[in-house]
Amino acid sequence: METQTMLADQLHASLLDAADRHNAAQALVWLEACRRLTAEAPEPAACRRLFSVANRQLAALTLLPKAAIKALQAQRVLAAEAWSPGDAGRALLLLRALAAGAGPALAFDLYQGGDSLEQQAVVKALILLPKPEDWLALATDASRSHVAGVFQALACDNAYPAQQFPELNFNQLVLKALFTGAPARHIAGLEQRWSPELEHMVAAYASERRAAGRSVSDDVVFLLQGLHHENV
Repeated sequence: METQTMLADQLHASLLDAADRHNAAQALVWLEACRRLTAEAPEPAACRRLFSVANRQLAALTLLPKAAIKALQAQRVLAAEAWSPGDAGRALLLLRALAAGAGPALAFDLYQGGDSLEQQAVVKALILLPKPEDWLALATDASRSHVAGVFQALACDNAYPAQQFPELNFNQLVLKALFTGAPARHIAGLEQRWSPELEHMVAAYASERRAAGRSVSDDVVFLLQGLHHENV
């Protein structure tokens, strides 16, 4: 939990500094509300309200501050530069709430009750949360989402699936990325999790498409020919 507390402090300081520099009154109000709310175990309803308005109230910051990006990268966030200030604020709220004594159910509540952007923020933050095994059910649900943004927030540039998913779930994630056109090359840990079974599944998918007279994507070709062959 010390790591999560340090990261929360870094995110808060970075966002606060940016809000001061931009004279962003709404962002300052949101950050102070987050600090007060998480001084002790917060009420779930209050967390939901603050979580839902994070994007709007932090929007004046425009871009995530460099210090926040570096702090996230240090904690295995692979595409921190693509996070919005709202994403970082929502991660901050979740980290602080859990540290203050909120139970794991809070993350599930924020995910299940949120819109697509709120769900994406929760999914992006999973790699930062304590006890990573506690979030496997939430991540598995996201892997089944029909909302492209939610699925890609988990599947692409997110270290959580490679670190926590069982083989079957990880393989299904890769296949779904190919089915839906998500950028499979951005699946973190793909080379380390590549297996004969996954290769067979991808090859069978490619064969089915060719037999049906359909094209095979560059990602499929890369996985079958280029993943372990730099010159292909």
